[in-house]
Amino acid sequence: MEADYSSSIDIMERFLDYIEKTEFIMNYIKSCGGFSDKMREDFESVLRCNGSFRFKLSIGKEKEISEIYSIIKILCERKYQFIPKGLLYAYSNGDKNNDIMVKNFNRNIVSILIKHIENYIEGEGLDMGSDTKTVTYTNNGGQLIVANDESNVHVVQNNGKDIKEFKEFKDLFDEMRNSLSNDLSNEDKQSANESIDAIEQELGSNAPNEALVTTHFKLLKKIDSGVKFVSACCSIATFANKFYPFLDQIALMFGQM
Repeated sequence: MEADYSSSIDIMERFLDYIEKTEFIMNYIKSCGGFSDKMREDFESVLRCNGSFRFKLSIGKEKEISEIYSIIKILCERKYQFIPKGLLYAYSNGDKNNDIMVKNFNRNIVSILIKHIENYIEGEGLDMGSDTKTVTYTNNGGQLIVANDESNVHVVQNNGKDIKEFKEFKDLFDEMRNSLSNDLSNEDKQSANESIDAIEQELGSNAPNEALVTTHFKLLKKIDSGVKFVSACCSIATFANKFYPFLDQIALMFGQM
């Protein structure tokens, strides 16, 4: 959703690839109609109208899912280098900045499909019992875990391994600890290490407490420990985001410092 103009097609292709290789998601999309050849005509219409015509999505959930999936598939299969301006102008809202138009397109098209998939995953978890901690789906040797914790659903693709089994996981936390500035007061250093320990413990579990992890990362952000430490925090958030997507915003927070 935060893709810029230059990376938008590459990220869109990765998103489509993930959908089509994740069996239970793809089966859900197929149950909603799958690919709609009719959208090829609509795609051309929006492309030619250069901003005067948008995709008119159906009101029904199933048709809307089929239509958006088809738009994304058509966009990716044409191997554009960038999303065509003809599509983006339709969602420019008067602002012709490329990055803003991409975000508007994603917000009006892609995010709707993402939300439907999220709702489907959450619904499947609830059908299997809302008191259970996790619901696990198998995907080509990997796993997608839906972890329920009262109000949050975390979607985790772990490719058959727990995050703590990866050597990189431990190494990145060691790097965080080692990169703490020697100029920190004993109190700040103790607080930082406590937050690092808490984050490592939570992320090493099957269902980390999102609020707790986020709070400790925010505490670490307040500690002035130099560029190396900031980079280490960003690295662990980026790595763990493959397992726990809520860390995307944490990685962005440290990446902007």
